[in-house]
Amino acid sequence: MFIIFGTRGIKHTVSESPVLSNSCPNCNDGNLVNKLYRRWFTLFFIPVIPLDTVDRFYECDRCKSAYNESIKTVLQRSQEEISENQKRATSVYAKALVASMTHMSVVDGNFAPEEEREIMDAIEGFPEMKDELMAIHKNVKVNANKDNQVFDFLNSARSELSSEALINILAQAAVVLLADGAIEKEEETLMKEYLIACGLPKEMYQTLIDKLKQKDMTEIKKEQLN
Repeated sequence: MFIIFGTRGIKHTVSESPVLSNSCPNCNDGNLVNKLYRRWFTLFFIPVIPLDTVDRFYECDRCKSAYNESIKTVLQRSQEEISENQKRATSVYAKALVASMTHMSVVDGNFAPEEEREIMDAIEGFPEMKDELMAIHKNVKVNANKDNQVFDFLNSARSELSSEALINILAQAAVVLLADGAIEKEEETLMKEYLIACGLPKEMYQTLIDKLKQKDMTEIKKEQLN
């Protein structure tokens, strides 16, 4: 009788290792499952005794792409970078928003209670930054655009944010412009300067105003119906 023995590698799933959901860099949708190759002693081609671990890696359960275990660290770092970028963008957005709204409210020399309420509502939308935004608001309220501070905030926003985000900032500034029911010449000129600072055509000014007026009329009609 011949006894046939030898060794061969068998792939196993590491059950105690968490699956990295929807993380495959190749197909984007696949889950990365932690695997290991273990060498087994075989008898008559049947695995009998586990020997050493040859390799550990992650394998996509969809496209079967394989990655070194370091992929987990790379993916975690990427998520941290994404989170940090989002946090920075939110900060830049909020600062530019409050600075421009406050500047718009004081440019005509008449800081109306309606304008103050709009700015406070905007600040409340960023509770984690409230103290910092209140400081910006008070500074711009007293010093306006001293040392070009408001336009510095807008320039930072232009370099960090999308055009859509910039338009949202200016739309909010336009809400302040309309809050007291009248548009002064200084406010109109300033809004056009904001558009240019954000890399947007100043002709967009009238489009912004028309849309906001239309929105206000729609809300008034809804209130009347209710």
